[in-house]
Amino acid sequence: MRRVALVDYGKLELQDNVERISTLQPGTVKMEVSACAICGSDLALFRGKRDLKHERYWGHEFSGVVVDAGSGANGIANGMRVASEVSRACGHCWHCRNGLPSLCKSMNDAFFPGGFSEETCVLNTEENSFISRVPDTVDDITATLLEPTSCSLQCALKANIKPGERVAVIGMGPMGFITARILQQIGAGFVVGIVNKPSRLAQLNEIGFLEGIDSSREDWIDQVHEMFGSFGPDVVVELSGNLTAFQNALNIVRPGGRVVVGSVYTGYASNVELRPVMRKELTIVGAKGPYPNLNSDGSSMAMDMLAKIQDDLKKLIHVYDYKDAIRAFEDTMTSKSIKSVITFR
Repeated sequence: MRRVALVDYGKLELQDNVERISTLQPGTVKMEVSACAICGSDLALFRGKRDLKHERYWGHEFSGVVVDAGSGANGIANGMRVASEVSRACGHCWHCRNGLPSLCKSMNDAFFPGGFSEETCVLNTEENSFISRVPDTVDDITATLLEPTSCSLQCALKANIKPGERVAVIGMGPMGFITARILQQIGAGFVVGIVNKPSRLAQLNEIGFLEGIDSSREDWIDQVHEMFGSFGPDVVVELSGNLTAFQNALNIVRPGGRVVVGSVYTGYASNVELRPVMRKELTIVGAKGPYPNLNSDGSSMAMDMLAKIQDDLKKLIHVYDYKDAIRAFEDTMTSKSIKSVITFR
């Protein structure tokens, strides 16, 4: 089978004759991968910011077809179209008992070898599952966005917006775009994307469902006040992973406002001025996805949301054939592509 292999930090190989999976690991299903999207955490592993030895999962945003359902837990059957997502947590570990089911099971234990391969095993037991069914209304390419949609939905829910509230989203990577669109869907009155480069602002304007501000401009704070008024937005969602952006979030949110952090920061925040937290009585909350937000019938809330907003999210996607996978990574790292999806079919 074919796969995109990370053989060392900064080194990818297209391997065309990898041995197929012959033995199903206990508690897993085997699936043929149709497509896999590139996540920022994949880039972190590629760049050596994650440990290649201890963080094993590689390619976790994928869709495909089940070819061996294993025990058939959770109604998963051969021939079923599925996509990766934390869809089931155990309910009785410390994390689950304390309202943190997204921390129930590590993705290190969920996939082997991961979605950058024509075949992969995926954890699916009665206690823990990392797949959800894909409805006929969602195609395989769009279904690769299920896992980031799950993360983005958690950010939007943590924002706890009231109808009509005004929101700024800092960082227009894929999660920024998806979170902004979900916020619009669930009742935000006004949502603005804040970026730090003119090229990304141009992409934002081209996509069209969101207004934008370029924070690399000297007058960007004035633009915030023009759009949100002198007090600033009710909520700021910080998704850039940049500590300067976190400082900006504290500065621009209104007194009594809320800041949602869905980013992974590296290093220490030694230069962040925290007085606004007390002076403005801010609420700061983290949002860790993917999160098993489920409907009352046990189906995926994130999949329902993806199906509703997919026409806009498709504008983020740039599709690459397997043979062009290395270029897909290059285009993602240079921000030429907002969301790169590699296809195996």
